[in-house]
Amino acid sequence: VILFIDEIHMALGAGETEKGSSMDAANLLKPALARGELRCIGATTTAEYKRLIQNQDKAFERRFVIVELFEPSEEAAEEMLQAMRPVF
Repeated sequence: VILFIDEIHMALGAGETEKGSSMDAANLLKPALARGELRCIGATTTAEYKRLIQNQDKAFERRFVIVELFEPSEEAAEEMLQAMRPVF
């Protein structure tokens, strides 16, 4: 199983019951990620990553590898769609 979390930067602070509590969603995921029991893909923007992950939670950041994806050109997008046409 691979868990996909869109806007993963929102995991920091998500579920906190009181200010300063360390039991947010990110902290609940860290042990399983560190032990390799959970595979996770997190999506976010560069700005949100820098602001909320890179600058606030180094331990959470270490559990991921950054893979930057860029929007394809119009031509490349058309080629991708044409290649997938037989599948659909």
